[in-house]
Amino acid sequence: MACSPLPHLRFFPWTSPKKPLYPVFTNSLFPESKKLSLYVSRSPTCVSTSDEEAKNKTASTLRELCQSYVPDHLLRRAEELGYVVPTEAQRQALPVLFSGCDCVLHAQTGSGKTLAYLLLIFSVVNAQRSAVQALIVLPTRELGMQVAKVARMLAARSSELESGQNSCTVMALLDGGTLRRHKSWLKVEPPAIVIATLGSLCQMLDKQILKLDAMRVLVIDEVDFLFNSSKEVSYLRRLLTTYSSIHNRQTIFASASIPQHRRFLYDCIQQKWTKANVSHVHINPVEPMPSCLHHRFLICGRMERFSTLLHLLQSDIPRSAIVFVGEQSEKSKKSGDSPPTTLLVEFLRTSHRECPEIVMLEEEMNFNKRAASIIEVKQAGGYLLVATDIAARGVDLPETTHIYNFNLPKDAISYLHRAGRTGRKPFSDSKCYVTSILTSEERFVLQRFENELFFQCEELFI
Repeated sequence: MACSPLPHLRFFPWTSPKKPLYPVFTNSLFPESKKLSLYVSRSPTCVSTSDEEAKNKTASTLRELCQSYVPDHLLRRAEELGYVVPTEAQRQALPVLFSGCDCVLHAQTGSGKTLAYLLLIFSVVNAQRSAVQALIVLPTRELGMQVAKVARMLAARSSELESGQNSCTVMALLDGGTLRRHKSWLKVEPPAIVIATLGSLCQMLDKQILKLDAMRVLVIDEVDFLFNSSKEVSYLRRLLTTYSSIHNRQTIFASASIPQHRRFLYDCIQQKWTKANVSHVHINPVEPMPSCLHHRFLICGRMERFSTLLHLLQSDIPRSAIVFVGEQSEKSKKSGDSPPTTLLVEFLRTSHRECPEIVMLEEEMNFNKRAASIIEVKQAGGYLLVATDIAARGVDLPETTHIYNFNLPKDAISYLHRAGRTGRKPFSDSKCYVTSILTSEERFVLQRFENELFFQCEELFI
């Protein structure tokens, strides 16, 4: 598969080069793609030969898609871990990734994006070379730990490796970790793959401890989330344009949601974040959430939220659930009020004694407490996790069957990622539930989410 030269591009009126230097995302998800159920955008594009396309369409296993690119011992390891049949996202994305083209990988949560870009990385890194050859950047420590776990399992030393041959090394450079050991590691024998959050990464780059001269692949995961923070945008732009060059690397942007993606593709080229022949692989834009999810809502008064949630828990009897609560306002913090998560946990512990282990996860907790909360949840037979949106991305709890929005998320993207915490158990046909508790005034907000994400909600009554 070979990249084509940049075709003639038809830009939209709002995509002037004088516009902002990073995408201005809105809440309008996929407005121009409602008529299609699956497509690979080819403008800008990578094209394949007809023989290669035919091969990809008939490939029934990951091995068939990857065997001419990924080392055999890594494919065997992937099969041992259960990665045998490719997901639709992998079937569409891997040929584009293996072609060497820069790529915007746009597919729903749980669709297999992580494995797709990891397989690309393992196809190009040289384990015998002591240099950072691949960098994966993510917004949260929790997501970084999850991706690092999968990468290390794939890279685990195989008996098939010849004696004296190195296995691929993976470093997790994440906020909240101890960086002293990482500094020594980077100086003495740099790892082949670094998985990092922006804060820790830029600290190492600024001090010139981490060098990206040999980097061949750069992955920016959850790109919409990173571009929504002004602080992280500054770091990200430096990484994309100052610390490395588009001419020496293959760049992959990945996310379940990229609002105004045509504008984003334009900015990728104009701001030189990617090469001009960047490809947009967009999987299943009409149904951005798994079909096993059943969406519900219940209207109540503001003062009745606690009792309404209690009623739902007693009625549903979920074994494993996540309750999402809104962030504490600055005014509430200044007044010395307890965080909403704390108030809710205290209420549930006194009012719903028969429920499973109740665990809290919020932004203000330090990294060690957050990690301890996740471990506690995973070890429990059943759990009720009360969380802010810190848990909406990167927390992989496949046993979760129920999501409760105690407070509505701020936008459709956040709803998408909250809902994506359930329905993740492989090969399960069980129906999972996403239930929102609303006031009558908030009903139009949920209706907007329904229109933007193409799902329907059933109203419940007490």
